[in-house]
Amino acid sequence: MQRKLTGPLLAVVAIVYATTLLTSCASYKKSIYFQDIPDSLQAPVTVPVVAYEPPKIKPNDILSISVQTIEDKDIAKAGATTAPSGQGSSTAVTGYKVDENGDVDVPMVGTVHLAGMTTSEAKEAVRAKAKHNFVDPVVNVAFANHFIDVIGEVSRNGRIPLPDEKVSIIDAISMAGDLGIQGKRYNVLLMRDEGDKKVCTRFNLNSTKLFQSPYYYVKSGDIIYVEPNKAKSRNGETDYSRDRYIGYIASFVSVGLALYNIIYTQSRNR
Repeated sequence: MQRKLTGPLLAVVAIVYATTLLTSCASYKKSIYFQDIPDSLQAPVTVPVVAYEPPKIKPNDILSISVQTIEDKDIAKAGATTAPSGQGSSTAVTGYKVDENGDVDVPMVGTVHLAGMTTSEAKEAVRAKAKHNFVDPVVNVAFANHFIDVIGEVSRNGRIPLPDEKVSIIDAISMAGDLGIQGKRYNVLLMRDEGDKKVCTRFNLNSTKLFQSPYYYVKSGDIIYVEPNKAKSRNGETDYSRDRYIGYIASFVSVGLALYNIIYTQSRNR
């Protein structure tokens, strides 16, 4: 009697244990970033990264522009007030919109055409124009309205202002507080407007191949969506069905063990 029941029973127990173990291992593995980098390295691994192309200024962009000088007489010539003695004087203009012709009207500097330029090129263009009123002006130009939207399974959903021009998909996810444990790291969606089309692409954060994607660096207006895994139900709440099934199996095994113990005990008493 013992031989007939022990084999099948042990097989059931082994299958339940193996299923639980494999499920746990699979979930753990999917949550690890950059799995193709070995755990233990004898030497640093070099991973190629796609070349970065700075964004170009275009109509309807809003720019933060500042023009600074320490020459009081030059500020006075332009009709501005001076700073207290011993401090630098400056004029600062922020939040200026690029018009439909690609021009920006900078107070005390004039109208400057900036469309099609990077911010570095725009800085030189404004500086050249500012030299008519100021001696050795220091100019800064930056985008004031660049943002991305990160939604889905991240810690902080919503619109995120871009603190710098060079922001990668990894930077964006970091600014959103990282993915939740139930976010699909191997299927992150990025949507981008290009002309009159919406371009969609996906990233696998488990692999370093994402560094070579032409969409690795985000652009203003990009939408990043982190899809939930199957542990999430359609209404957005956690679905514990898998855990329930494992619990049912464990219960059946427990009942089977109890029955086996009863039958085995009775057979020995005969």
